[in-house]
Amino acid sequence: MIQVVALIGAMFLVALNGFFVAAEFGLVKLRQTRVQSLATQHGMRGRLLAKVHGQLDAYLSACQLGITLASLGLGWIGEPAFAQLLMPLFTVIGVESEKLMHGISLFFAFSCISFLHIVVGELAPKSLAIREAEKISLWTATPLYGFYWAMYPAIWLLNTSANAVLKAAGLDTDQGHDSHYSTEELKLILRGRRANVASELGASTGAYSQDEWNTIAHSLDFSRMTVSDLMRPSHEMVCLRRDLPLRDNMQVVARHRFSRYPLFEDASGERVAGMIHLKDLLLARQAGSTLDDLSRYVRPVQYVKPDMPALDLFRRFRKGAPHFALVGHKNAKPIGFLTLDNLLGALVGQIHDEFRQGDADWTRMDDGTLMGKGSLPVVSLERALGIDIDEGKAESVGGLVIQALNDLPSEGQRVEFEDFDVVVKKMKGPRIVLVRVYPKLFDDEGG
Repeated sequence: MIQVVALIGAMFLVALNGFFVAAEFGLVKLRQTRVQSLATQHGMRGRLLAKVHGQLDAYLSACQLGITLASLGLGWIGEPAFAQLLMPLFTVIGVESEKLMHGISLFFAFSCISFLHIVVGELAPKSLAIREAEKISLWTATPLYGFYWAMYPAIWLLNTSANAVLKAAGLDTDQGHDSHYSTEELKLILRGRRANVASELGASTGAYSQDEWNTIAHSLDFSRMTVSDLMRPSHEMVCLRRDLPLRDNMQVVARHRFSRYPLFEDASGERVAGMIHLKDLLLARQAGSTLDDLSRYVRPVQYVKPDMPALDLFRRFRKGAPHFALVGHKNAKPIGFLTLDNLLGALVGQIHDEFRQGDADWTRMDDGTLMGKGSLPVVSLERALGIDIDEGKAESVGGLVIQALNDLPSEGQRVEFEDFDVVVKKMKGPRIVLVRVYPKLFDDEGG
């Protein structure tokens, strides 16, 4: 009976460890922009979550204390309980050496406890919390709040001791609390209180134009964006091909008038030979060289990972890296691409030149609706509408539609969102080619 109780206690401690791990990762993963909305939508649970998330350092300390206590208790109760499971087996097979039985039992108990602790108490709840941060945070906020106040003296003592250690090391314990405004709070100030914002951010800001306000707001977003948020899909990439004659490749150059082109081995797009810079071809022709083999003018092309911060890529471009990057792995087909223009567009708005005056991401129709490609990044629609969109895992407007439906749409289908509707105007296989966006202010099907 005692052994059964000990086993149940061990499993409870594993589950308790998992609870604190899930609570910790859920709070860290939860976006600040969603907290206030959850507080409004979910009553007492939502308000408690907002309170917990507002004191993140304190409640993360509570999570760490809970994890530590559960782990220590598991080692104290669990190992003897699991070790006893082998005793009947030793009796059956006739093992009488106490040292041998003790060694095997200890190894078995340690292996079982470690497996359960790592898989059930750590990895599984961590993955779940990362994938479902909102649900997990709502579920764990109330018991975590109670645990925090029940263990407040111990948590206070631990935090005070940790701060004393930091001070002894010459570190400022208040450094993490210097910022008066979060990014989202600054954006709300910029958007909602332009007339009075001078008193918040400085007297010289009162005369800022609309474009300057937008640039400031965009720069706040930019620091949190990744390459996947801004990249264009590979099927939109204008490229040259090694297997085509020079005349065909030069027709591509004349039609699009870009300065850089990826050079593919063939039409499959699986293998990239490198990048061709138009300046190299012009200099070669001026020098009297033949252009029959583009391989002679290939430059290396840089690859970046989808989760790379956009700011890091921007720094690369500033330091002299080619202003074109393929997204993906070097030995695989690229999933997209990014240029300096794409990054600057995310900061200051879309940039046009003398060759592509009408090549805007979104075309504003007479009735106030927007027409654009389904492959456009979600952030481009945010900029066009002047709103924040909770995109989930979607990276493009088409992906946003598919995510909302959990299925492929049909042409003419209308999908409703909180601040706008999207009508799918054109499909090509599984890809959404063209969409029309109806802001709620212009909620009119009209054409």
